[in-house]
Amino acid sequence: MRLKKAMILFGTVCILNTITVGCTSGHESAAKTEGTRAGEESPEELNDAPLKDIDGNTGAPQENTAGKWHVLEPDVAAAVDADFMGKVRKMEEDSFFIVERKVKILDDGSVIYSSPSSDADIPDSQLVHVVFEEDTRFYLKDTDGNVETGFQDLKEHMCVEMKGSFKNDEFHAIEIRFF
Repeated sequence: MRLKKAMILFGTVCILNTITVGCTSGHESAAKTEGTRAGEESPEELNDAPLKDIDGNTGAPQENTAGKWHVLEPDVAAAVDADFMGKVRKMEEDSFFIVERKVKILDDGSVIYSSPSSDADIPDSQLVHVVFEEDTRFYLKDTDGNVETGFQDLKEHMCVEMKGSFKNDEFHAIEIRFF
């Protein structure tokens, strides 16, 4: 009986720690820091969802068959208005690397997000390289909406919501919103 109570207490503390440390805002949840839970897909199992062209139209499915990263499922992408999401882990002069931020729509229609803690040690093989062009739009999300800004305002550990597509496991962004 004592062991059962200790396990429940330990599990509760772990979950609360994860929620406290994760990248959250509003009614988001950071309940998962690594691996997958039952019913969730790993990055390798994600779909070959249609990608949006630069003009916003959905074209024929573009497969990233050689790669492990894929854009969000169409219903999830529509709910969050993004093709891929993550948390910035490394900055370079003209690109950056993110760890994937998982998104799930619950039966009641609410959306939950999860990503590893900013303190978690993530191997480079689990990071997604994000590249962009001169005409890529950057927006800082704040309480008044989206404020247009630039790459110079993006910092490590910020969460990003991006529109674009994958090519050879690099995400080519046409729009980046961060907070």
